[in-house]
Amino acid sequence: MAVPIFSTETGDVISALVVGFRPIELTGKGAGAGMKNGIWINGHLHLPLLSKSAQAALGREIAKAIPNSASAQNNFTVTVNAAPHLLFYKRLNPDSFFPPAYQICVYPLADSMAQLHRLRWRIGGAGALLLLGGFVASHFIASRLAVPVEKLALDSEENRAQRKRAEAALASTSEKLKRSTRYSADASHQLKSPVTLLRAGLEGLLAREDFRREIYEELSALLHQTHRLSGVIDDLLLLSRMDAGHLELESQPVNLSQIIEEWLDDLGALPDSPDVKIEKDVPADLYIAGEKRYTSLIVQNLLENARRYNRPGGLIRVTARKERGEVVLAIGNTGRSIPRDAQEHIFERFHHSSTGSDISSHGLGLNLARNLARLHGGGLRLVGSEKDWTEFEARFRIAAQTPDGASQSI
Repeated sequence: MAVPIFSTETGDVISALVVGFRPIELTGKGAGAGMKNGIWINGHLHLPLLSKSAQAALGREIAKAIPNSASAQNNFTVTVNAAPHLLFYKRLNPDSFFPPAYQICVYPLADSMAQLHRLRWRIGGAGALLLLGGFVASHFIASRLAVPVEKLALDSEENRAQRKRAEAALASTSEKLKRSTRYSADASHQLKSPVTLLRAGLEGLLAREDFRREIYEELSALLHQTHRLSGVIDDLLLLSRMDAGHLELESQPVNLSQIIEEWLDDLGALPDSPDVKIEKDVPADLYIAGEKRYTSLIVQNLLENARRYNRPGGLIRVTARKERGEVVLAIGNTGRSIPRDAQEHIFERFHHSSTGSDISSHGLGLNLARNLARLHGGGLRLVGSEKDWTEFEARFRIAAQTPDGASQSI
């Protein structure tokens, strides 16, 4: 605070009494260490801790800054003895008629700037370490994640290669199947004409009456073989049509009971028929969904097998029943059983029975019967073959209605 002193003679102000408070000096290593205090009044700086030249230079900077400031207190940066300092000033006599007086505090910035520089280096070093650590961690994580991705890429490449190989194998198999189908169809057509001519010639020879008895027996056996060969040709033609996908069924109600009855009646008239007993348990008017011609062929093959591989005095049992929307036909016969190692192959084409029987067959019947059963929406399987008993089971879709429009219970 500044107090004016007046002359007792003239009444003019001859001096001023300035009363101030010394700022608290911070000791030790605190933030106020090295601060210098002084007063600036009437354009002169009084700061004894500085040299006169330093005071004069600092006074000129204060004279430029303070008059241009509208604030009673402020701070700005100055250079003292070629070192940066922060200068604080505060007016001591605000609202006074006397010249303004300011308290001046000069704080050196060298230590603070050095600390700031060290802090920057520390932060920069820590940032660099974090960046390096992040780079190493990201590289490690990326390498770990890249392993399954690379494995997936390899697996994908292998899958593509396997798919190409499978497609090539499928195309090759399809082409072989087409060639085989064409060959079977062509061969069957080519064989039909000579077999027909052969049969006609044998029938003409049998019509003559000037041969010995044993000649007629031989001719009859040859004629029977021509009928058997015609059956093989017809089976091959039918199989080739199924392989080519050209066989389509005209599904309609088929009386399975009637077909079974007709074939059982004809069973005893077949050549080389052994003396066997026939048991039957088939409901009347049992209708299935299918085509009569091919359904009859399935029943024929199963009954012929039961007759062919039976033994004298043996048994053939035929049963049929409804079961969960299907008709189940079971045909069993006595006779030597099929070995276990051969049972899984009996539905293959041209597979011959290994029962030890001397009865010959062309090995197409069961394969054809199963394919036709599947074409009807059902199936054919071997139930079992052991202890003098072999049994097959065929399944058909039950017809929703009979030919007269009546509904069937399922």
